[in-house]
Amino acid sequence: MFCKFPAFFRLYRADVLLLSFLAFFAGRLLGNSDFSWIFVVQAVFIALFPYNFVYTLNSITDVVEDSANKPWRPLPSGVISRRDAVLWLIFLTLGSVFGTVILFESMEKFLVFFILIFGVFYSLPPFVLKKRGILACFVTGFGISYPMIVAGGKSFLPCSLSLLLHVLGVTALKDLSDTEGDALAGRKNRIGLGKTCVISAFFMIVSAAGFLLSPQKIAVILPLSSIILLLLNFFFAKKDFKEKIYGRIIFITGITAVAAVVMLKMAAGL
Repeated sequence: MFCKFPAFFRLYRADVLLLSFLAFFAGRLLGNSDFSWIFVVQAVFIALFPYNFVYTLNSITDVVEDSANKPWRPLPSGVISRRDAVLWLIFLTLGSVFGTVILFESMEKFLVFFILIFGVFYSLPPFVLKKRGILACFVTGFGISYPMIVAGGKSFLPCSLSLLLHVLGVTALKDLSDTEGDALAGRKNRIGLGKTCVISAFFMIVSAAGFLLSPQKIAVILPLSSIILLLLNFFFAKKDFKEKIYGRIIFITGITAVAAVVMLKMAAGL
């Protein structure tokens, strides 16, 4: 069982692990005047347990789609069995519950528990939000930005909502390369490449306006850098646009998010 740990973590997504950690840590760090190591512990926990639960559950219920879109993943490739994946999911569930009780207090405890409920709604009947077309992308975007909403609290809400708008623009691009698997799963309500890019750019532009109106104006570099990258790839990298654009924008978002947090903390120290 222990030798299968690397395969178990491949049921998760590296980009979500990174973004959920950054979103929570940034919200906690920027919403407090003093640094504490508990911020790091909480951010690592959020990324490794509740969000791992959400995406592991999704991988278990997405075997049909992954067999076409990503046949190298652990379940469709047979590296691990469905039984092993379910046992891993139970471990993540228990770890999420106990970790939340220990690491969080009062209302935050319930907000973290909502991540698990959110994962159930996303993947299991009767809701199965992941099959709701473009809504599924928006639900994913909300999930990725949610850690900052939890960690930042009311005082950080304008910046958190602006981040949500930016992430909605990014996740609108997520499924551009997964057409075959989604067709097998009965997801046929696609809106096309051009409209997807327009929707993505719209949310990023509104996000930029939101950041400019918030106290954390420097964070406008997140949507601006993504818009520039989206346009450059759309006009000059059409050949592999569908396959590469989401990963490229996730990468630039990670870099600019770290840069924004550093600059905000430096400004707060002046």
